[in-house]
Amino acid sequence: MKTKNLERQWVTLDACNVAYRQWGTTGKPIVLLHGIPMNSSLWERTGSKLSTDGYLVYAPEMLGLGYTEGPIDYDHSLNGQARLVNLFINKVVKDECILVGHDLGGGVAQIIVTGFSSQVGIRKCVFTNCVGFDSWPVEKIKLLIGAAYKKNYAQIFSSEFIDSFIRKGLSAGLFNASLNTNELLGDLCGGLVGARERMEHFVLFLKSMDNKYTQEASHKLKTFGQPALVIWADGDKFQPVSVGKKLRDILPDATWKLIEGGHFHPLESDALAEAIVQWDNS
Repeated sequence: MKTKNLERQWVTLDACNVAYRQWGTTGKPIVLLHGIPMNSSLWERTGSKLSTDGYLVYAPEMLGLGYTEGPIDYDHSLNGQARLVNLFINKVVKDECILVGHDLGGGVAQIIVTGFSSQVGIRKCVFTNCVGFDSWPVEKIKLLIGAAYKKNYAQIFSSEFIDSFIRKGLSAGLFNASLNTNELLGDLCGGLVGARERMEHFVLFLKSMDNKYTQEASHKLKTFGQPALVIWADGDKFQPVSVGKKLRDILPDATWKLIEGGHFHPLESDALAEAIVQWDNS
């Protein structure tokens, strides 16, 4: 399924210029949160499918992992990202929504639903192949974190180096290698190191990666009283099925679904979108 590569929009929130994509103009709001090394491009297929099924879809980008701009001293941790997403929901979405988190975006979603008050509220939450508890950072990301602390990090994080890193990650996280396109790689690489300021934000994001935030939030999920869908691709080499089952078991009102695919399954199939629609309307 080929989808239209929507142009980004920007909105100023808390001194940051938050980049996001939007599918549709009316419908039930749903917010999609990406992880590393992704940006809103992860959601092109899912966002398009959900919009045809009656949803108004938003996909904001994290500071340090996309085209969002902000002060260099902004809090790049998952807590800081959660605060920014919560503002986005209150100021842009302006309505009760479904919150969907993939990879580190799932960690951000957990922090939001367990630690932030919202003017509009989270109607339901979806966790898909995301981090939880102490399941991150994975070994390949630990190598990047180590490089971020080196004095010559600016030379290390060249476009060629990041391009190679993303290619290898996508190869491990996709069943369909043809989706590992130059267009996608160029967009992802540009969001991480396409300009000196973006590279500095990426480095600060790496330095802020600490699983204490999800260890605190994941355990608090037992207090999340809204319905949750935990949907996991069975071929994930980064966040195994056991992580999803652990999240499922701690959530009071969780629906579990196992699908075929790798870590970056939203790029490959409509399974996630179809499962959300079926679950939300059941």
